[in-house]
Amino acid sequence: MKINQIFSVDNFNEPHKISWVKQEADYLLKIMKADPNYVLAERFGQEMTPAALEHFFRHKERIEKVCLTMQYLLTFLARIPASSEMQEEPVNPTEQFRAFISYQADLLLEEDVKDAVFQEVNHRGYYQASSVWDFQERIAAMNRKLKNMIAKDEPNVAGRISNHCRVLEHLCLFWFDLRDHDIRRTRRSDIFLYLLAGLVRSRCWQVTLP
Repeated sequence: MKINQIFSVDNFNEPHKISWVKQEADYLLKIMKADPNYVLAERFGQEMTPAALEHFFRHKERIEKVCLTMQYLLTFLARIPASSEMQEEPVNPTEQFRAFISYQADLLLEEDVKDAVFQEVNHRGYYQASSVWDFQERIAAMNRKLKNMIAKDEPNVAGRISNHCRVLEHLCLFWFDLRDHDIRRTRRSDIFLYLLAGLVRSRCWQVTLP
């Protein structure tokens, strides 16, 4: 069974299951924020090259953006804000949410992310000139698709949040497919981003019902 089938919204719509999702996502957030493998203070005694420092800070930034995206999903799962509330906020939550997801989409064009894709292709035994080119094109096409989806305008807050969640679901599906839906080799953060995005989209749909 595919990952998106296992973690389908239909399987988690009951209140006690949603509560479990929230608890697990909160726990995952704590782990990601702690990030024990990348504690800079522990490395001050070692000589770090500029490349190593850049890798550390880029990795840290990416984790922070994933955490912020997940926090917004948890907030929206609890409650979809009304349009009138947006005017009272110093920062527009839907726009910031969109910016975080746009950041995730643009990571596909980063060289180290492309390398990770090629390593995955190699792991599956398809490392040939044609397959590498195919996946290179697939990455570029996926980025264009996600950016076009992000740019779509919606008339209300619930519609905008729902659209952003749909973008996130497509991005997670890209990684699921790349890893042949092997749950042992799929990032836990991708699984929970996918599940939370689906649950929030379902909540947005309920809000927009007449």
